[in-house]
Amino acid sequence: MYYNLTITGLSIAIAVTIGAVELLGLVQSKLGLDHGLWSWISGVDLNTVGFLIVGLFCVTWAGSVLVWRFGRIEEKWGGHADGSPVASES
Repeated sequence: MYYNLTITGLSIAIAVTIGAVELLGLVQSKLGLDHGLWSWISGVDLNTVGFLIVGLFCVTWAGSVLVWRFGRIEEKWGGHADGSPVASES
């Protein structure tokens, strides 16, 4: 569950960011804006952004695995992967 939440959150953030860059690029081209922030937006290379996205997914996956493994997420959240409760050891 932790991994799914992490990757879904990252996917949403990336989708919103790419959508905003595309929308702003469209506004820039339709209105003929070519200075300041608008010139930077028109110069964004989506191939490079794609490589950054793949890197973010790899780093997020590795971080999620490390937190899950060493943070003992199942024990703290009180359940198994199948939804059954954890038996107490008292």
